[in-house]
Amino acid sequence: MLFLSIAVVFLYFSFKDISWNEMWEGLKSANIWWVAISMVVGWFSFLARARRWQFIIEPLGYKPSLKNTYDAVMFMYLTNMAVPRMGEVARCGALRKTEKIPFESLLGTVMLERAFDIVCLFSIGVVVVFLRLDVFGDFLSTKLWQPFVERTSGSLSSLYVLSGILAIAILLIIIFRKQINRLSFIGKIKKVWSGLVAGLKSGFQLKRRWEFLFYTLLIWAIYWFQGYSVLLAMPETVHLDAVDALFIMIVGGLGWVVPAPGGMGSFHFLVSLALLVVYAVPNGIVYATISHETQVIVMIVFGLISWASIALVSKKKESIGSL
Repeated sequence: MLFLSIAVVFLYFSFKDISWNEMWEGLKSANIWWVAISMVVGWFSFLARARRWQFIIEPLGYKPSLKNTYDAVMFMYLTNMAVPRMGEVARCGALRKTEKIPFESLLGTVMLERAFDIVCLFSIGVVVVFLRLDVFGDFLSTKLWQPFVERTSGSLSSLYVLSGILAIAILLIIIFRKQINRLSFIGKIKKVWSGLVAGLKSGFQLKRRWEFLFYTLLIWAIYWFQGYSVLLAMPETVHLDAVDALFIMIVGGLGWVVPAPGGMGSFHFLVSLALLVVYAVPNGIVYATISHETQVIVMIVFGLISWASIALVSKKKESIGSL
């Protein structure tokens, strides 16, 4: 309910001043072929992400099939539609059921993978800002960074209190470490921690580094072309170029990061704001709606298919194991 309320707030501010007649006309004016291309191309990003995940898992001594890895990735996106970020945990559980790989190790590989994605998002953002520093830099500074600083500056006192509590907790753990080590659940925590470390180490033991880099670049190239296709689909944005599409991709990526189910609302708000402020596109919400909802449709449809596939494979393995 908390995450859903975040989405509702963003949706309210995104659509509160929208003329629904203009919204409908904007949706009807979109070139359906470019929209369809964006959906098809977007699906390949899921396949590429599954293939890249295989490269990170291999150093752990496991070779999961591409099908099962893909199903786990799609199940992740389906889960994120309900509870943001929980999909990362869900895909580890899904692959554990179909491939019998330790959950803790998989979680470490996912953390490593997301770290690479954050670096990529930041790096592309820096490049885009420098390409159009006068326009993009001003938007990111005045519309995103400054409001964030203003809203968090008043929370410094709370941060100091939390830091003090954390310091006291660490001190108590050190003092009573022998008694704590005797607790049964500590052994489980140590097992999870060792699995996470093993998963994170796999990133430094990649045997096929160049393939991993290729698929990483491919994933972000797909994201870029997916957004660019929707820009080409709309009469109001067809004049925007490839660099503009990169900028919109970065802004949209920030929208997906916000803890709202499937980026709902936050994506619409940030993208429509960017189109209005930077490009003077008054109905940027139409672009945001088409871009987001087409992705969501693909995630839900193929996520449900993968969910059924995971259930069938898991049931089959359990039946074989019981014989």
